[in-house]
Amino acid sequence: MSDIPHDNAGVLFARQPIYDRQLALAGYELLFRPYGGGPIVAADFDGNRATSQVLINAFTAADIDKVCDHQPAYVNFTTDSLIRDIPFDSRVLIIEILEDVTDTPEVIEALTRLREEGHVMALDDYSLNDASHPLLPFVNIVKLDYPVYTREALEDVIRALKTRYPNLQLLAEKIETKEDYRIAMDAGCTLFQGYFLARPEPVYGRVMPVNRLNILRLLAELNASDISMRDMAEIVQRDPFLSVRLLRMANSAFAQQSRPVTSLHGAVMALGLSRIRSLASLLVLSRFDDKPHALQQLAMMRAHFCHHLAQQLPGQTSEMGFTVGLFSCLDSFMDQPLEEILAQIPVHPDIEAALMYRHGPLGMLLQTAIDYQKAHWEQINWPHLARLGLSAEQIASAYQQALITVPRRP
Repeated sequence: MSDIPHDNAGVLFARQPIYDRQLALAGYELLFRPYGGGPIVAADFDGNRATSQVLINAFTAADIDKVCDHQPAYVNFTTDSLIRDIPFDSRVLIIEILEDVTDTPEVIEALTRLREEGHVMALDDYSLNDASHPLLPFVNIVKLDYPVYTREALEDVIRALKTRYPNLQLLAEKIETKEDYRIAMDAGCTLFQGYFLARPEPVYGRVMPVNRLNILRLLAELNASDISMRDMAEIVQRDPFLSVRLLRMANSAFAQQSRPVTSLHGAVMALGLSRIRSLASLLVLSRFDDKPHALQQLAMMRAHFCHHLAQQLPGQTSEMGFTVGLFSCLDSFMDQPLEEILAQIPVHPDIEAALMYRHGPLGMLLQTAIDYQKAHWEQINWPHLARLGLSAEQIASAYQQALITVPRRP
């Protein structure tokens, strides 16, 4: 990792410093930048992918403490990103809630959980004239969109915010002149960010190549009912990309411990199954750069839908359901026939039968999930599902659970 470009290095992200009233460094906002350089094309921009890329590059491809000079990192979070598991050290990461995030039940549940886990959260691009924003009770910092306010309006909104939430920190962003800085400071802001203080600067580094099939194999084996921690560590060890990232992730998540995690087995033990699944999913989503986000969401949604359906059938593990749903989209990800892909991946015979021929209970669940997602209600074999012990209400409930786990794009 370097602030200076070198051979075979690309832009990992950009960083823009945040200062306090004494102009001491108080953190950095980490901003998405295309790895190959060049401008961000608005028509192609995907906020979910941008958040994933910044997090992965900052916490696994770079030394986050060095990048941020041992100050916290502010990272933008979309609705989808908030609701997913966030396996990063709460002392290092400040979650910046984007302005288009709304107070849906799923968002409120996620913010409640994140606050209980000790995460510091900031509300981005605040432009209201009062303290009525529904997410204010969950945040520690409000980033005021300075250019939208007159001096009087800025003083009024700061007074309203401090009256209702006395412990809020107020950050004036987009400060472009010395006069802007003086006005914001006089109005009561305690943190400042903008071109007057410093422009974003690129952070360079190398992103290690990754074997897509190894990542997908990892997802399958993680969901096997008989996998051991030792087996999992050996699987990860075969892929340098995952090895480096899991070690860094474990040390980030457990930075408060006096002894660092130094082995892959230790990383697996420290993170646990659920966090490794979250990390693996995040890596999968981020590495398929040439595939649309909609395909990634479809695959994860189908995986969780089949997972919840399989939970309701005796003898069918939810892990196998997850794998069937996820792998049903492999042909689109890999641009290969599914039969050729499965020949390269060790999968359970029941999973292969479900994927290739829709045989067995798993095959029925997969076909049901596909038809349900497409709203082809008339093609669903409702009598067969009833014989398996699945009612229409149970299927609808499983679908709703999957929606909560993997929310649709806002």
